[in-house]
Amino acid sequence: MDASIPVCLAEFAAIKGIAVLAVGLVAYLYWSGIRDKINQRRERQWLENRRRELREKAANNAAPPRSP
Repeated sequence: MDASIPVCLAEFAAIKGIAVLAVGLVAYLYWSGIRDKINQRRERQWLENRRRELREKAANNAAPPRSP
């Protein structure tokens, strides 16, 4: 009976350790997914702003229409 108590405690600790590692891994993967989405959104906004600036610059540099 005395030998089974340390074995049970060791199994309990091992199971809890694996559970903590699994939760840590899931949290890391979840956070990296959120971070990737944030970076993609930032890139899309930057590209849209750049396109808008270039479109405005091209409209300002366009030659005025010729009058007949």
